[in-house]
Amino acid sequence: MSREEYSVVVEMDDEPTRREELEFQDFSSTSGVGGKISKDKQASSNNDGFNNASFFDSNQSIRNESQGGSYPLWSIEYYARYFDVDTTQVLERASKSLFPKDNFVETVGSNPDLYGPFWIPTTVIFLLFVTATIAKFISDKDSPYDFIILSFGFAAIYTYSFGMPFIVWGALKYFGCSPSLLDTIGLYGYSLTIWLPISIINIIPSDTVRWALVIVGFAISGFFITRNLYPIISRADSKTSRLLLIFVLAAHAAFALLLKFKFFSYQWKPKSD
Repeated sequence: MSREEYSVVVEMDDEPTRREELEFQDFSSTSGVGGKISKDKQASSNNDGFNNASFFDSNQSIRNESQGGSYPLWSIEYYARYFDVDTTQVLERASKSLFPKDNFVETVGSNPDLYGPFWIPTTVIFLLFVTATIAKFISDKDSPYDFIILSFGFAAIYTYSFGMPFIVWGALKYFGCSPSLLDTIGLYGYSLTIWLPISIINIIPSDTVRWALVIVGFAISGFFITRNLYPIISRADSKTSRLLLIFVLAAHAAFALLLKFKFFSYQWKPKSD
């Protein structure tokens, strides 16, 4: 009897030992797979594109899903998708800036573009030059063509339509408002739509009318910008929000005055007998 009991005891002690060995082997293999998965997740998390701090990383390559390729940030192909809009979309977004009742960011949605923010300021520049040249020629036929004003128009309009969005975006990001750079560029670019008809109408030989048109242009475009920026600006504290709003309006007023005194201040000379 004692031998049988001893053999049973030995068999029972030996079985857990084997189980422990099996459990140890399974645990080590599982940990290896888990380590590989965690490394894969960590590697993928470092390539989030717009969702992390490496937005301006020059070594970063973003995959263009529509073309199936990977393009660096400085390549033309990377920005091509932001020009992939049709005429209907551009006209709709431009009309929203003339009648700013709806939220422009919601209208654009997940498809911001750089087509309108580029061509609208460019068209404003050439219209300002052409209309100012025609007005000066009508008022004084001996007045030569002033191509310096064209260069000034390029510098002033592009600085405002692209420089100001970067300044505003940087300030909002500094105060933790989480703005979108492309949406901010779109706001400032499409806000210049109102200056297209104003540039043509300002040929009218009346300084009072020209002042009224500049005020209207400032009011419509300024309301469009502040209305769409306010939900983002309000994410900061109340004092900072007021200061940011005042800065945006003051810069916009300075831009409107610049247009008035540089492009809409020509004098009409009466014809001498």
